[in-house]
Amino acid sequence: MKQASYGAALLAFWFGTTILPVQAEERTVQGPPAPTSQIEKVSGPPAPGGMIQRGEQSIEATPLEDLLLEKGIITMDDWIRIKAEQERQFSERSVVAEFTGSPRWFERITMFGYGMLRYNVTNNGQVRTYQDVSVGDTANGAQPGFLFRRIRWVVTGQVSDHVAFFLQPDFATQLSGNTSVVTLRDAYGDWIFDKDKQYRLRVGLQRVPCSFDNWQASRVRMAIDRADSTNSCAHGERDIGVSFMWTPKIAQARFKQMLDYMYGPGDYGVFHIQVDNSSGLNVPENNKNKRVSVRLAWPFELPGGRLMEAGMNAGYGTWNVSMGTAAAGRTLYSVNSTACVGAATTSGCTSARNYLDERINFYAYVPPQPWGFIAEYVTGRAPKRNGNGVVETSHFYGGYVQAHYQWKYSDVGIANFYSRWQEYYGGLKFLTGAPDDRMKEVETGIAWQPDPQWEFTLAYTFTQRNNVFTVNPNQTAATPGTQIDAYGNLLRFQCIWFWN
Repeated sequence: MKQASYGAALLAFWFGTTILPVQAEERTVQGPPAPTSQIEKVSGPPAPGGMIQRGEQSIEATPLEDLLLEKGIITMDDWIRIKAEQERQFSERSVVAEFTGSPRWFERITMFGYGMLRYNVTNNGQVRTYQDVSVGDTANGAQPGFLFRRIRWVVTGQVSDHVAFFLQPDFATQLSGNTSVVTLRDAYGDWIFDKDKQYRLRVGLQRVPCSFDNWQASRVRMAIDRADSTNSCAHGERDIGVSFMWTPKIAQARFKQMLDYMYGPGDYGVFHIQVDNSSGLNVPENNKNKRVSVRLAWPFELPGGRLMEAGMNAGYGTWNVSMGTAAAGRTLYSVNSTACVGAATTSGCTSARNYLDERINFYAYVPPQPWGFIAEYVTGRAPKRNGNGVVETSHFYGGYVQAHYQWKYSDVGIANFYSRWQEYYGGLKFLTGAPDDRMKEVETGIAWQPDPQWEFTLAYTFTQRNNVFTVNPNQTAATPGTQIDAYGNLLRFQCIWFWN
């Protein structure tokens, strides 16, 4: 009789696990309680750093095993073994489905993006900025008028417990006189070491640890453009390399809260170390060296539940300065046949040189609650063209302070008022000939969101800055290419629309 019982149990086990396919649909548990076994599914909105929030889905008992147990054909131990084998097979099929044509791909991958349109009015066409080609007039090389500053489309997801990805092209890059060139802005994969997502390895095209201003995405920044001093680290804020991040769970929650509601940058690690090419965005490695950068940050909770973030970024490496070619009607100026500038009196130099690039940045960020501020300071050594037109390693420093206030006038309507003062005394290593970007500027504006899908910004700027593209005419061999020192008033309009 006992042998017959085991025979029936084996028959039931074979029938339940081989003949009947295990279904992936959700079912209600029938019969006696069984050990809980769950498999995660992707759901919810994107979380910081391109992660996807995850929920749970239960694997439930089938009526066949319950009926066999109820009739006494199999024992409880047999029932548990059958269930364990079913769940093992279901897990294997789920893993395969994650990396094949699963019909539920949309639960693991999400897409969102935004477009940014601008219009600038200025009283001095000699005022130019490297961030925005529409500032200035055509006589000074600008492209005034309506400008698509950014059109981004993000595809991101966490496709398994240990793999996440983030892909972001830009359809409005300003390149070689064109304003609508498609380029790659982000393309990286994350290896997540643990279930709490405290340890991550990131590989690919990604942001460089430079400053808070560089971590904060353009779609959530109040000011029209990033500050010159902090953005001098990496044009486009990105490079290709490998980084490691550590973020404890309490910090993850605070970073997430600031990202969702308070214009925070997201989770880039309490500790972040990165090695990259130190060549720039979408530029091949050109200096045979690597840059090493480090970030240390912490999101504090202040009395009353207010949040703030404070930290530092530091980097060390070399930078290859492109010397370019002469402007029309001019020749190149050289020093010992090794350094060149874009306007001079002698010919024959088209070389480039590697320069020391080291910097350290400190910042503090208090989100609008409803009052807040951002303060950053950066200093170091990097290449800069001097008054004689020669590129050399020079000391630089600068920073900015921004105060802001948020008025929530309805359930969806928000108005952010801000005012920012900034100064920078240093060069722009990523522009041809590393021009001197000495500048002072005050910007005041309002960023109005009538609903979450639209933002309109009106800003007034008083600026005094070197024109980094144009030099004074009639220079001599002793002082070739002295830059124009221009000042003026800017009235700037910007519209952003979001989709998600």
